[in-house]
This record gives sequence, C-alpha cells and structure tokens, in this order.
Amino acid sequence: MAINRLKHFRVMKAETQTETAKAAGVTQPTYQRWETGKVEIPKSHLAKLAQHFNATELELLGRHPPKTAAFYDRNAPLDLQYYGECAVHFLGMGEPLVLSISAAAHTQAHSELQSNKRFIVIKDIGNRTVAIRRTAISEFYFSSEAYDTFGADHDDYKLATPIQMPDGRDWAIVETLREGGLTGEDYSADFAKEDVERVQNQIMITDDQFDALVAEGAIKPEDLATEKAARAADTEAIMALAHTVTVQFSTGRRREIDYVDCNLFECIEPLIDIHFPYSGNPEPGMINLPYEGYHRTAFFNPDALDYISFPTHKIEEGEVEIYDDALNDDDDL
Repeated sequence: MAINRLKHFRVMKAETQTETAKAAGVTQPTYQRWETGKVEIPKSHLAKLAQHFNATELELLGRHPPKTAAFYDRNAPLDLQYYGECAVHFLGMGEPLVLSISAAAHTQAHSELQSNKRFIVIKDIGNRTVAIRRTAISEFYFSSEAYDTFGADHDDYKLATPIQMPDGRDWAIVETLREGGLTGEDYSADFAKEDVERVQNQIMITDDQFDALVAEGAIKPEDLATEKAARAADTEAIMALAHTVTVQFSTGRRREIDYVDCNLFECIEPLIDIHFPYSGNPEPGMINLPYEGYHRTAFFNPDALDYISFPTHKIEEGEVEIYDDALNDDDDL
C-alpha cells in the first residue's frame, strides 16, 4: 500500500470523503480506494485534487521535496525559519528545558506567556511538542543565538533538540527505521527510496561509511569502536524523539515512556484548548495516557507537572484521525 497525503489535506479542509469525491467527479468508494492507497490516482484526477486542495501533486502523493529548517532566511515560511532557542527554568527541582524553535513558535510562545493559559504549548524543530505548565515556570529565556554558548546558566543546559528536522514525513521514516531495527524487517517500502536514504544519512553512519572515514584518516583505527558507540548513542537519541513521551514533574523526577500505542492528540488536546472539553469546564482533569491499551495506562495530575513532551508527528497523525472520525460522523447523519 502506497502512503499518500490525501486524508491529511481532506481533513484540513474539513471535508468528508463524499464531499471530496464530488469535487473530484468520482464516487465515494472510488475516492476511498485512492486515499487508502489501494488504487493509484489517475493523473487527470490527481491534478484536479491538487487544484482543489491548493497543493502540488507531489505534496498529495507524499513525494514533495523535504521541508528543512532555514537559518536566518527571511524568505522562508515562519514555521521553518530558525529563530534560535528558548530555555525554561522551573520553580521546582527539575532540569531546565532547552528547545530549538522556529520564528512561528517564538511568536506564539511569546504571546501565550503573556496570557492566563494554564499550559504554554511549544513546537520545536526536532519533533517535540511540549506543554509547559505556566505556573511552574520561574524564568523563560528566548535567544536568537544558540544556548550552548549563550544565555543564563548555559553551562548546565542539555539541548532537547538534537537534530533540526521539521518535516513530519521524515519522522515517520525515522519511526519506521527504528521498528525495522528492532524486528529485522523492512517497513520502509511505503516511502520513496531516496527519502529513506536521505533520512538514514541524517541520523546514522553505516559501517561502510565508517570504513571510508578510517581509510581517509578521519578516524584512527584504534578509535573506531569508541566512535561507533558514540554515533550509535546519537542515533538512538534521535530515534527516541519519534516514539517517546517525556514527563517532568515539579519534584524534578522525569519519566520516559518509550512505547506509545494510542492517539496522542487526545492526550494533549485538553492542554492545548482552553475550552476543552466544551462543557463549560475550562480546566483539564487528569491527563490520560493509555500508552499500551488495557495493559498499561498512566494518569498524570496536570498541577504536578513541569511539562509533558510528545512526538510532533504523532500528534499530527492523531489530530487527522480524530477530525476524520468527526467528519465521518457528520457524513453518516
């Protein structure tokens, strides 16, 4: 089955499959087969859908050029322009949180910090969406320069954004590569080969590449084992961003949940939307994270948190699924 982005664009346009099928001039079952990847989209209809969604054909097929962070390029979209970093200090005993953020994230966080929102939600450019409890913050620093060399207490900072890769498709590939490494199976066939190779080159060094570095003299033979271990640790840290939920409590304790099999948008939505759950009660109750269904579920008290951090691409996937279910409900009426 080939992965495409038809569902994403349809849901973002708030259309049912029936409505999009009508716009494309086909029946709903025909469109459904396109959206699920069971049948290839005819070229003429692909062009029509691209016009309907105000997107390119490559974007609909998930084969567009990668979205990359732009460094100090004013012509780039705000959500891809690298602003710099933010460092958050907490009233409790927790470690500071340091994120690399876009210009759009800087503007949003700057505004939310001056509001009475219970949680400040920040998306970094390394696949982290972080909900920070506003009253847990003691200091919040923005810097257009990197905090590994600038900013208050920078010697004590640990950067939470080890790679600046803002494309959700790339993180879906990272997740697939991790699953393949665990099982020995190749799950990457749903993605273009060149995209998989590009992401692999960004997050890991192969044995062949190590051999070439030794032959070139860039790595001494006696240092090879140490270099391999260090790079493997870097790769694991990056892969963790594709599947791990991180929770830091106001006591300083941190919890890493590294297996998540649930809709993460449902977990963070009460913290994003101040009107949730639309019943007149704006304060979210316990945060429910059923990360392994019946077998393992965690409830977190929002008042006891410094922050909770989610993989952004999983939040976006969950958002599409939730809204699609709502649209299907409307279609059934």
